[in-house]
Amino acid sequence: MRTSSLLCAAALTAASLAGCRGCESDRPPVHLIRNMDTQEKGKAYRKDWSGVFPDGRQWRLPVDGTVAVGHLNDDDLLYEGLSDPLDGGALEPAKLFPESLKVDGKCPDSLADRGAGRYQVFCAPCHGKLGDGKGPVAGLSADGGPRLTVPPPSFTDERRKGLLAGQLYAAIKHGVNNGNMASYAAQIPTEDRWAIIAHIRRDIQKQDCESGEAPTVVAVGPNATAETGAALYKSKGCNACHSIDGSRLVGPSFKGLWGKLEPTSAGDVKVDDAYFKESILQPMAKTVNGYPPAMPPQVLTDIEIQSLALYVQTLK
Repeated sequence: MRTSSLLCAAALTAASLAGCRGCESDRPPVHLIRNMDTQEKGKAYRKDWSGVFPDGRQWRLPVDGTVAVGHLNDDDLLYEGLSDPLDGGALEPAKLFPESLKVDGKCPDSLADRGAGRYQVFCAPCHGKLGDGKGPVAGLSADGGPRLTVPPPSFTDERRKGLLAGQLYAAIKHGVNNGNMASYAAQIPTEDRWAIIAHIRRDIQKQDCESGEAPTVVAVGPNATAETGAALYKSKGCNACHSIDGSRLVGPSFKGLWGKLEPTSAGDVKVDDAYFKESILQPMAKTVNGYPPAMPPQVLTDIEIQSLALYVQTLK
């Protein structure tokens, strides 16, 4: 009995080794249950042959309102860069880093170290290795002109040093300036976005991770005033693209602008109340010749727009 068992085991071992010899065969595979291979069935990326689905697609979209396991993303600070204000109003850009990324209440060096590598891959081509806005993509083209219509900003200037962490996060996730900087949400995972911000804060701006300034809240009264407009000019970020001394930035200078005849994509237009309001609410309707279409629509009240207009009128 023992001998026959040993022979049986040897035969099975030899058969298994022969079956795993690793050689290719031109003989068709053995189909033990043929109908499992040849039956008609739906394939996710193929057209629906059954006629069951009206849109003709086999791949079905998730049921409305459902969320895949592990993708609830209910932490607004971590996934959106937003936090609750103290007064209980709407969510606003966060100054603080997500607690889940901190160690002992601080941004760890390991996070900034990770961000340094990710920055060189995704950000340095435009913003430069030193964060000075002088990356190779932002340099001069073969004809001597700039490659980019809107030059990348330097992270070392005072305005960018004052940006909140949530504002930097939003720029990475959603892009800025009407797509002049595209969204990097598909390329940079959530935690790497925060890592890049930690690197910018620590290594480029030489600041703490949470050193951004809280946005200035301008009290707007029932009547428009030039003084309110002057405060809004800074708090709304108009100063980033429009100078008040005649120097050229991304957009036209506000100095001497009021009443001027501007050449635009829709012809010559006089800068008056109607044009000024349209330029704020619908900036792409008439873009000034020689300047990039980089301004996104702004959400301002009528009083705020009127106050800005009065302020611009003072800049002779």
